[in-house]
Amino acid sequence: MKRDKKRILVVAAHPDDEVLGAGGSLLRHSAEGDIISVMFMSDGVTGRDTEYQPDKRAYEIQARKNMALEAAKFFNCNDVSFLDLANLRMDQEYLLDLTKKIEQRINDFLPDIVYTHFISDSNLDHGITHKACLAALRPTPDRRVSSLRLFEVCSSTEYSVMASGNDFVPNLYIDVSKYKKNKMELVKCYDFEMRPFPHPRSEEVLNARDIYRGASVGIERAEAFVEVRRIVF
Repeated sequence: MKRDKKRILVVAAHPDDEVLGAGGSLLRHSAEGDIISVMFMSDGVTGRDTEYQPDKRAYEIQARKNMALEAAKFFNCNDVSFLDLANLRMDQEYLLDLTKKIEQRINDFLPDIVYTHFISDSNLDHGITHKACLAALRPTPDRRVSSLRLFEVCSSTEYSVMASGNDFVPNLYIDVSKYKKNKMELVKCYDFEMRPFPHPRSEEVLNARDIYRGASVGIERAEAFVEVRRIVF
């Protein structure tokens, strides 16, 4: 039985988070004919400097955007937007302003499913993106988002010191077994951000995580999410 196409929005703090957190799932959404949009909050580069100097990093910022656009081709996404906020300095923004930017994207795109970051994460921008996204997706009668899904990001989520009640405990597993080869090709779009094994942001560890998440539910490979809300319309 053929299902209706879904509209998928990913709200990611930096270019590469969408692939590290949900790359296989996005490939699956694409294969199933869903329409995908990705919104990036921060440039992902300027946090390497003591002072915020975007002009100094202009080449790297553009290179990172090019990586994101190349990655988007893998899952047939032609709708990619960049807010260009300062990397690892999103705490200098008003949360209300960030929320309104995400709200505008939601109102324009009208997604059925939204993916974003998990709250308990060592990366500052990831946590702020989560808070703004949840505020923007507060359930109101005019919203039709049926599923809100939080992903884990290697070298960020597991680095966090988690308190009781804020552990990443998945309740949604997406079978990505058929997309393992394509996912590794997708990851290569961000070669600049990858690290050698045994760093958690290495191909070997990404493969191992998918195998572990899959084995947790009796399948070959999976990506795991915390689904915070599901509405059946």
